[in-house]
Amino acid sequence: MIKKKALWKDIFRSFKHSKGRFISILLLMMISSFALVGLKVTGPDMRETGREYFTKLNMSDVSVIGSYGLDDSDREALEKTDGIRQIEYGYLKDVTKQDSTDSFRIFSNTEDISTYKVEKGRMPKKTKEIALDAKFDDKYKLGDTITFSEKADITGSKILKNESYKIVGFVHSSEVVSSLNRGQSTAGTGELTGFGVVNKENFDSPYYMVARMTFKDTKNLDPYSKEYTNKVQAHKDAIDAQLKGQPEKRLSTIKTEFQTKINDTKRQMNDARRQISEGQQQLDAGKAQLDSARQELTIQKQQLEQAPSVPEAAKTQLAAAEQELEQKEADYQNQLNQFEAKKSDAQKKLNNSDSKIQEAQTTLNQLKQPVYSVNNRREAPGSEGYKIYNSISSIVDALANVFPVFLFLVAALVTFTTMGRFVEEERKNAGALKALGYTDRDIHKKFVVYGLSSSMIGSILGIILGHTLLPMIVYNTYQDGFDVPKITLGFHWEISLIAIALAFISAVIPALISANKELREQPADLLLPKVPASGSRILLERIPFIWNHLSFTHKVTARNLFRYKKRMLMTIFGVAGSVTLLFAGFSVQHSIEGINDRQFGELIRYDMIVAESDALTANQKDKIKEQLSDSAVEEYTSVHYETLTKVAGADKDTQEIKLIVPEKTQGFDDYIHLNERKTNKTIHLTDDGVVITERLAKLLDVKAGDTIKVKDAENKNRTMKVEGITEMYMGHFMFMNKQEYQSVFKDDFHTNASLVNLKNPSEKNTKKEAAKFIDLAGVAGVVQNTTMTSQIDVIVTSLNKIMEVLVLVAVLLAVVILYNLTNINVSERIRELSTIKVLGFYDKEVTLYIYRETMLLTAIGIVVGFGLGEWLHQFILTSVPPNDAMFNPALSSISFLVPTVIIVIVTILLGFIINRRLKNVDMLEALKSVD
Repeated sequence: MIKKKALWKDIFRSFKHSKGRFISILLLMMISSFALVGLKVTGPDMRETGREYFTKLNMSDVSVIGSYGLDDSDREALEKTDGIRQIEYGYLKDVTKQDSTDSFRIFSNTEDISTYKVEKGRMPKKTKEIALDAKFDDKYKLGDTITFSEKADITGSKILKNESYKIVGFVHSSEVVSSLNRGQSTAGTGELTGFGVVNKENFDSPYYMVARMTFKDTKNLDPYSKEYTNKVQAHKDAIDAQLKGQPEKRLSTIKTEFQTKINDTKRQMNDARRQISEGQQQLDAGKAQLDSARQELTIQKQQLEQAPSVPEAAKTQLAAAEQELEQKEADYQNQLNQFEAKKSDAQKKLNNSDSKIQEAQTTLNQLKQPVYSVNNRREAPGSEGYKIYNSISSIVDALANVFPVFLFLVAALVTFTTMGRFVEEERKNAGALKALGYTDRDIHKKFVVYGLSSSMIGSILGIILGHTLLPMIVYNTYQDGFDVPKITLGFHWEISLIAIALAFISAVIPALISANKELREQPADLLLPKVPASGSRILLERIPFIWNHLSFTHKVTARNLFRYKKRMLMTIFGVAGSVTLLFAGFSVQHSIEGINDRQFGELIRYDMIVAESDALTANQKDKIKEQLSDSAVEEYTSVHYETLTKVAGADKDTQEIKLIVPEKTQGFDDYIHLNERKTNKTIHLTDDGVVITERLAKLLDVKAGDTIKVKDAENKNRTMKVEGITEMYMGHFMFMNKQEYQSVFKDDFHTNASLVNLKNPSEKNTKKEAAKFIDLAGVAGVVQNTTMTSQIDVIVTSLNKIMEVLVLVAVLLAVVILYNLTNINVSERIRELSTIKVLGFYDKEVTLYIYRETMLLTAIGIVVGFGLGEWLHQFILTSVPPNDAMFNPALSSISFLVPTVIIVIVTILLGFIINRRLKNVDMLEALKSVD
């Protein structure tokens, strides 16, 4: 019992005498565990928050939208899909808030699928009631009235029965979760501002517009899992198969209905013309009767005048007849005037109707087959928020697979060295304990308890901070951009146990290995100092030209570097590890910070794309040209604009590719600069293929000369050769000239959009001018760059904040590593340093005697760190960005300068600390013999 007390007393004494070492190991394990656990749990916490929220609102697995609505035939086809759990149909319509350019999407209320979370008030129960987007609860209050204006469709009809609604509630939607980028709209400025929910009775449409579906086999699946993604994709394929023949059938139905309306209108116009003709005939007949009566009256008057005597009664009768005839003629003239007025009005209406009928017939003849969009949660209109939210969580996951692993490896190796040095320092105590009869197992307790205490305390602190601090830091970066609940902080046993296990392996296992090696010796040998590493002739000595020109101290430094090879390698690796993390951190920050300015200032130079409707009349086209000629427009060019699709990426999402084909390639660079990033050479459009953006090329794993296959707007496969790959950081684009377009699409080239540059390209003015175009009947939509820049900003801000935390962690790691390794170096060679101090070396010379080695090894470590850092940087750029984004892989001088300055400053500060320690060293105590 006494022996045990003495052993534990010795163990606790070791804590007291090596506080610096204990704290350094604790910090190393805390920093490493914090980064590992924090990054590993943040993504799952985000997804769990989303999963709970979307499950509570029963968000649809798949939504189907038909460009001409969904009729009974479409519904019948959809309902034949296998595995449906629920299906619900609804309406939606984009409108503009009155006296503003704000675009709102009005949804019909849902019963079971994609329901709404009420923030204030209630859901609408009556017509003319609306539950408004909770984003606007600071601008409106319950009971307010909001009024919208609706743009008529191609038939001139409007879908909403009412324009004004009473606000009865504020709600959150599972389908629109981004507060910044809510996607495109056909109203307002072309960008969706908000949404509202009304009862179905407010819609006047014979067809539903959207079908929301859930499936039996996805009910309890994690919506972010591969299994869920694969099952939903299988259901999408099945729905596509069910809808295969619907476009032709739907177009035929619409043409029949539309033609019937046109024919009915023509019949009504013919009836009106016939009525005009009949009225004219009646007037003509009346005029003939009046003329006949006038002639007869004239004859009677002549007869009376020729008669020798005329009775007074005859004269009175003739006067009365004349008066009656004049009255009839006056009545006739009034009828004629009224008829002519009505005829003129009717003729104007008929002429106007003729024009409208011609336009309607033109529109009908130009109608294309409808497109059925079968979308998963990340593809539906307004789903940009869902997709970006998932992208941010995936970015954190990708960093978690790289950054903390490297960090833990560096920390573990330094901890390994630190604990090994601790065992060596306790060599004499271990010999004494062994001589007193303590077993090896008893002696092991000292190192196990020391290593376990420091590593477990550090690891537990890191686990706690990792579960709380880092997720909240990430949440604070995106909370303003997403309409989702506060992040749910869960406890993750698996990664916590891994962190504890790694800490145990890093601090305890090395101590046991070193202790076993030492305890193989006899107690008498353990009581003697360990024999110093023997010197040997180094390679530099065999080069007299260099060796002979070195001073004595420099020669000593060179010999000592190779004499203590283990310490040399650990110093280089420790510094290199810190620099690697710092270099990668600053490089990633540089890669993401400038992409907005680069893409939307130097590459994409247009301010907006004005897309025309498919069925465009001559009058509508003139109106668009008139607006393009407005004084606010600097310049514009006509292009063919079309959205192509391609299923690609790990999640098998449908990637949208914007195809732009200029009418004239000359001057196209004023709107879009096509540039090969690595060579910085301008790419020109030719007849030999298409130019695609760099991120799309990487996603499809193609290079110049390869062939790709994509689907056009009519869901037909189109095959084309890739001629060039252009620099672009957000979104997928494809460019070709009109000759190549005609070759690929087997169709005549036609323009259907304009790239527009404004004289005042500010965000406010761009929205103002976009609203003017949206109001035109012939404009299908306006695409602004501000939508995409907002999306980039959310991702950049979130990733930048994460990188700031990781850079801070790397700085702390650098400080602890350099302190630890320098401290070990001094401790190992304290007798050597005391000897040269006794021999008359000044304090500064003594410090430089050992610190010159540290500075040289640090310089080597910095250079090695640059190389490893660039590898880590490129690895992060490959694995982190979402499918539709690319980070700039170019390096910045900051990436080299700042890590170097940080390491140099830390090294200099530690130099002062070491110099002070060596000044106060007890030389006699250090030089005492142990004999």
